[in-house]
Order: sequence, then C-alpha cells, then structure tokens
Amino acid sequence: MSCRNRVVRGLVRGALLASAATWIMPAWAQDASTTPPPPDAAAQTSDGGLVDIVVTAQKRQESAQNVPIAITALNSDQLSAAGTADTMDLKASVPALNVTTATGGIGLPRIRGVGATGQGPGIENPVAVYVDGFYYGASFGVLQSLFDTDQVAVLKGPQGTLFGRNATGGLIQITTKAPSFETQAKGQIGFGNYATLNGGLFLTGGITDTLAASISAQVEDRGNGFGKNVFTGKDIQAGRTWAGRAKLLFQPDADTSVLLTGDFNGRYASEPAFRNFGLNALGQNVPAQILAAGGDPDRDIYSDIDPKMTTRQWGTGLTISHDFGGFTLKSMTGYRKSDFTYYFDPDGTTARRLVIDNVQYDKQFTQEVNLVSSGTGPFKWVLGGFYMHDSAGSSRGRTTGLLTFGGNGYTDNINNVKLDSFSGFAEGTYSFGQSTNLTAGVRYTSDERSLSAQAISFVGATNVRTVTTSSDEHTFNKLTWRASLDHRFSPELLAYASYNRGFRSGTYIAQVSPIILLQPDVVDAYEVGIKSDLFDRHVRLNVAGYYYDEKNIQVQQVISGANSIYNADGAHIYGIDADVTWQLSRNVKLFGGLNYTHARYTDFTNAIISVPFPLPAGFVIPSGQSCLGTFGSPFAQLGGNCLLRGDASGNKLQNTPEFTASVGGSIDLPTTSAGTFTIAGNYYYNDGYVGTTDERVFQGNYSLLDASLTWKMPGDNWSIRVWGKNLTDTHYWSQLGATNSGDNGTSNAPRTYGVTLGFSF
Repeated sequence: MSCRNRVVRGLVRGALLASAATWIMPAWAQDASTTPPPPDAAAQTSDGGLVDIVVTAQKRQESAQNVPIAITALNSDQLSAAGTADTMDLKASVPALNVTTATGGIGLPRIRGVGATGQGPGIENPVAVYVDGFYYGASFGVLQSLFDTDQVAVLKGPQGTLFGRNATGGLIQITTKAPSFETQAKGQIGFGNYATLNGGLFLTGGITDTLAASISAQVEDRGNGFGKNVFTGKDIQAGRTWAGRAKLLFQPDADTSVLLTGDFNGRYASEPAFRNFGLNALGQNVPAQILAAGGDPDRDIYSDIDPKMTTRQWGTGLTISHDFGGFTLKSMTGYRKSDFTYYFDPDGTTARRLVIDNVQYDKQFTQEVNLVSSGTGPFKWVLGGFYMHDSAGSSRGRTTGLLTFGGNGYTDNINNVKLDSFSGFAEGTYSFGQSTNLTAGVRYTSDERSLSAQAISFVGATNVRTVTTSSDEHTFNKLTWRASLDHRFSPELLAYASYNRGFRSGTYIAQVSPIILLQPDVVDAYEVGIKSDLFDRHVRLNVAGYYYDEKNIQVQQVISGANSIYNADGAHIYGIDADVTWQLSRNVKLFGGLNYTHARYTDFTNAIISVPFPLPAGFVIPSGQSCLGTFGSPFAQLGGNCLLRGDASGNKLQNTPEFTASVGGSIDLPTTSAGTFTIAGNYYYNDGYVGTTDERVFQGNYSLLDASLTWKMPGDNWSIRVWGKNLTDTHYWSQLGATNSGDNGTSNAPRTYGVTLGFSF
C-alpha cells in the first residue's frame, strides 16, 4: 500500500471518529451554550462532579479539556490511587505509553510506538522529560521518583513548536510541589518486603511577606535483592536511591516571580542483571544451570561478575517571569550534570570472556525565553527562543576478558559528543467566536554536533598500546510545525484535528567502530480527537485517533557488548487511545484507558537480525557478510547468536504493544469518629511486544495488579497505608533483546508490599 493511501486511510478513520462524536453530541449536550469550562476550576461541583486539571501544554495555564492535544494528566491523588511511585509505573495509568529499560538504569519511554531502544552519549529520547519546565536531556534522567509531585501530564505525539527540545514521540511533564507562603509539611516512612525501608519529607513556608521556600528529600534502601547471582551467591537488583530538592520563591509584587531551584538524586544498585533465555555462547543452557544450582530462572542470574551500577545527578534552575499587562515574559536558565557508571558481564557465561566497565557523563546548559500573550482578545500568541549546550561522553569505556587479547589486555573507548542547539518558535491561536479555534505554529532548529573520540587497544603480551583518534562535526537544520482546528459543540464536547511535524536531531554513535553518524528522525503526525465531560461532569471521556509517518528511525543493537544505534528507513503507525474517568459519587471514582497501536517498519532492508547458534544445517551466511562481532569460527560456536544484515520490512516496532488497557479506582469510606478509609487499586494489561527487529525475541502478554488500603485518622493529619504492587507476582522482562551472547533480558520487579506511615500539616 502506498504512503499516500495509508495517510488517506488514517484520515478517513479519524474523520469517522469525529463524525461519530458530532452525531452523538446532542445526547451529551446539557444546554445550547458553547462556553468552555473555565481553566481555573479547581473544586468539585456541588454534587461531586469531576474537577478540571490545569496544564501548561501550550505555555499558559488551561484546562486540559480545552487543549486540542491528546493529554493524560494525573494529579497527586490519582497517582497515589494508581500506585504510581515513579516514571516506570506511569505505563499502567497512561494509554499508549510503554516504559522499558536499558542497562538497568536507563528509562526508555515510548508513546504510540515512537521511542528509543537504546542509549549512549548524545542520544536523546524521542519522549522528552521536563521537570518544572526544565528539559532533562540525559537518558538516565528519565527514571524519576514522584514523591513530591503535584502533577504529571503526558502529551502524546510530536511536540514540534513550543517546547525547548523537539520531541517526536511526546513528552512527560512533571510538576513538583511549589513553595507556599503558608506553612505546610508532608512526610512518610515505610517498610516493605525485601528488607526495604523508605522515607520522604516535604516542608514549605514563608520567610518574609515576599520570600517563600520549600525543601524535599526522599530515600529508599532495598537490602535484599529481587534475585541472586547463583554463581557467586550475591544479591542482584538490590540497592539504594536518594533525592532532594530545594526551592526559593521571591514575589516582590503581583506581576513578578523569581524561582530558584536546586535538586540532586542518585542510585546505587546491583544491576544490570542480564540473564540468557537459553544457550549462551558456550552452548550451556543457562536456565538449566540456574535450576541445578537451586535458583529461580525467572529471577536469578548465572555470572562470574556481580553487576554494579551508580547514577548521580544534580541541577539548578532560575525562572524569572513578569506580567507586562498584554504579555508575560519568562526566562528559564538551567544547568544539569549527570554521571553514570556500570560494571557487568554481557557474555552469559561464568568464564571471564567479556567484562564491561563504563563511565559516562552528561553536562547540560539550557536557556529559554518566552513571550506569552495575556490579553482577552480573539488572538493568543507565544514567541520564544531556546539555546542548549550539551557535552556528553564516556570518560572510560573499557572492555576486558578472555576475548580481548586473551584476557591480557583491554580496549578503551573515550569519547565526547558536543551539541549547540539554537531554535526559535512562534505559535498563534485565533478564535472564531466562542466555539472555534485555529492554531498554527512554526519552529526552526539548528543543531551543531561535534565529535572527538579515542579508541585505545592495549596488548599485555607485547606491552603494545595503540591509539586511534577521530573527530568530526555536522549541523542538522530543520523546520517543524503544528496546525490544529478545534470546535466546541457544547460545554461538554470539544472536537479537534491536527497535523504536527516532529524532529529528533541526528548525532554520533561514538562507542562503536566505525563511528556512526545517525540521521535525524522525522515524524509527520495526523490526529483527530474528542474531549467530553458527560452526565453533569460525572464522566470524562477523551478519545484520539492518529496516523504517523516516521522516517529515519534510530534502532539499537548490542554487538560484542557495545551499544550500537543505526537508522531504519521508516515506519507507519496508526491507532486509537482513550481515557475515561467516572465520578460515581463524592466518595467513589473509577478511571481507566485503552490503546490500540499498529506500528510496522516500511522499507528496512539493513536490519540486524539474529540467527541462533549452532547454525541450522545447510545455513549459508549471505555473500559478503560475516557474523557481526563474533569471535572465532561461527560454525564452531555452540550457542549465542549470529548477527547479520537482513530484511525486516513490514515487521513490528520494538517495545510497542499492540493493545494495552487499564482500569482502577478509589473508594472513600468516611466514619464519624474513626477517620476515613480509602480502598484503591489498578489493573493493567499489556498484550506483549517484540524486542528485536526480526520479531524472534518477544515479551508475551502480561497483567499487573496493584492495590492499597489507607486509613486517614480524624483530622486528616496522620495516615497509615498498606499497599501491594504486582500482587499476582507476574513475571515479565523490563528489557530484552538478542546479542552475540544469546537472547537475554532483565526481569521486572516481583510482588512487593509494605506499610507506610504518613503525615500532612
């Protein structure tokens, strides 16, 4: 089918959806008025209807129900009811979002099939993460605790005009608690299985009439691991995490605000805990070895190396805004520094064949300036500029082991990828009366990349050290845009259609030889949707249909322990997602969502596919090829995989489930003298996804069930919460793939449970 026909098919499906919404609109309308709900509605209606959630998806505060973008917005109460403790948990509450990991400490979010499958210096995720308006470029900054969070808003689809960095898949906006002039305190301490202890504290208050401050801190220590290395007897997937944040707010008058922030977080863990699914490179059946040693193949590993991983991040930001009457000027200046080290064995054996010892860093400076209109006329506009300097690389990327000069030597990859990004953007919305809005925006981005790299080989037997240096620079320029039309048929129903282009810059893959220059990833996205508040605002139903044409997809493949990224020609993606919230009464709320995504590569003839060893009888390696990264004769290898170039045209995109669904809710049970009891739970279903371009390695369908019971004592100042996550103890792989060493992956968290004592004043 031609690209044009696919676009037409996607638009027709979208038109049908919009038509259906228009047809049933009269049944939903409560009156003839088309005035939209106010953006600052923050309280329930008198009979317990749903509240509006205010977002800043278009650089100004608006009700999410008035924004013509597919958004899933969750406030702190909804996050708690769904058991969402960090960004990894968001997939159970946000339709079309899937979050997997790489190398244990790297989060890889993917929205509607668009996302990253790997990481490395200078590789930014297509799903951008913003915390309090600041962009987190380092891929190991994706995994964030949500303890002191006020709201998470997930914007789906390319964000090609208004945000600091272009995002082809969407973005995750995390808004943390702001300083208040009123003294407030919130804290918790908890105990859980696997010898887990955690605690958190948030304090805020006024220092003077114009100065307020807040501080927050959180720590978790998991003393026992989710599994063991049965070869050494040591725990795996155990460790500690910690985080802190401080804010200082200065408001000299009603029009001016100055906010200074600082934060830090870190993690130390016995990860990445890779385990082979079958035969390793020596032909040994790893699950059988684990069973023979008395272990659990779902949770344990069998390795001569105990994995270790550390992450360290800190950052600071200064936000200054002033309302000049007709417009607001905002300046955001930020700096972040991130360090990531990992030490592990990727070869799947207990022989010291390969050992990876890497140290990566990322230093980022950003400056954004926005002008946002604040008038009441029919035309609203945003103007802005953004600059980012980033320096990312490996200060040590060392490989040792028997396969590296017979265990008597090493190879080092020391590299740096710099970025200077300049962009300007503008967007305007014109209102035709009270019901119809036309929005158009444009953005121009110029990304200047430069590379410096050293490849070092040391042969211990001869004491010879060889150094190869490389350098290069390249500029990627791109114009992106957004156009949307929305119409409010009634106060209860908004329909919209949009076309967006998103751009993900090219970069260098410096940790492989030869070094790869990745081409930019471009997504053209067509979307139609409805946003509705039904039955006197007791039911909120939002539905969106979409079609994407993606080009130059950046695809990951591990070769001999090195993470390589290369371009696929493109993909076609279409689907539908829906969110629903139902306020049955003042004390009972249900919520849920579903997503269907059809995501397939188009022409992808340079894909890396895997053929398990021993090679099938009569198998012939294609002319001009050899098994990538394989040591020795491939026909003598008893296990692992032969990696070859092949055709994956028409195959599914990795880590993209075709269907997901979730349903949850909370019930408040108030009493006259004993306080309030709250029962909450969330069920999530994922129908599985492929982990490799050839679809040979895949994750099957799985379900997750979380639940909690909270007792708020009289006065609502103290609470006790008993909680459980993954109550059915479902096993699935948070990471999976096929490498030279075989098919392998990292296990998810098993059943966890505990009790948390909290207070709030």
